[in-house]
Amino acid sequence: MFGDSRYRFVLYVALIVAALATFGVWRVIDGMRASSRIATQSVVVAATDIPEGMPLSRINLAVVELPVAAVPAGSFSSPDSITGRVSRLSIFKGEAIVPGRLAPVGTAGGIEVKIPPGKRAMSLRIDDVAGLSGMVQPNSRVDVMLTTGDSQNGGGQVSKLFMSNMRVLSVGSQVTRGNDGQPINAPTATLEVTPEEAERLALATREGSIQLVLRGYGDPDSVKTTGARKDELLGGVTVQQAPARIAAPVRRTTPPATAPAARAPAPQPTVAPEKTDSVVVRVYRGGDVQQLRFESARDSARRDSIRRAQQRADTLDHHTVR
Repeated sequence: MFGDSRYRFVLYVALIVAALATFGVWRVIDGMRASSRIATQSVVVAATDIPEGMPLSRINLAVVELPVAAVPAGSFSSPDSITGRVSRLSIFKGEAIVPGRLAPVGTAGGIEVKIPPGKRAMSLRIDDVAGLSGMVQPNSRVDVMLTTGDSQNGGGQVSKLFMSNMRVLSVGSQVTRGNDGQPINAPTATLEVTPEEAERLALATREGSIQLVLRGYGDPDSVKTTGARKDELLGGVTVQQAPARIAAPVRRTTPPATAPAARAPAPQPTVAPEKTDSVVVRVYRGGDVQQLRFESARDSARRDSIRRAQQRADTLDHHTVR
């Protein structure tokens, strides 16, 4: 009886020790979990890419949980607080919405949201050629080229890039670039300019024709050219002139007055040479080469008759001079 109570006491003590040990281990594990747990906060982010000047709605907004340390300053926790606001800058998918990305409260969507402080928007009339056949789109960067009369070089034509790296705010009534990248054929393009550039551009449109030159993406270089003139277009082409014609010398038809008149010699008969039936034979003797001509008897007789006729003509001419 006494032995059973002793064993029972030992069992109770063991159970109590085990419970205390289990509770202690649980507290340690729970403390480790609490120390590793990161506090989060609800943040409103863009559910899709939002271009500048677009009103926000529940469709293009989403709510995610971010660590408190990673929450941007001024971010919003509820979509209802910014629904209807207009984006001032482009907002990419997954980016947290902050006040710096939004236009002031009450601002309506449109091109005026895209104009930064100190800048202006100025529209130009363009055609298919001046607008690069629709390749110029909103947010493109262009150079402005003016073609006008050159009063300093005899009234010729001169073309000059006088504005560089200009931002295109809109093309026609479209203020955002299309997702399909298709050309935008519109009669006008609106550029972002300073007040001084607006004055120069207004004068340029009156003085000549304006053409837009599209720049590559991320090209920040400014333009420094002297302009192209009409007389310089063929500057690298060499033109060969025809040689000058030399006048033939004038032959005098009358002798000088002081020279005595001389009797003109009698004309000599001219005999046209005829082909001979001769054969040329080359004889090789060691390193020497000799050519021997063999003529027929008819050729020899013909040559003798020609020689005699020439001698008679010389004799007749001699007697005539005496």
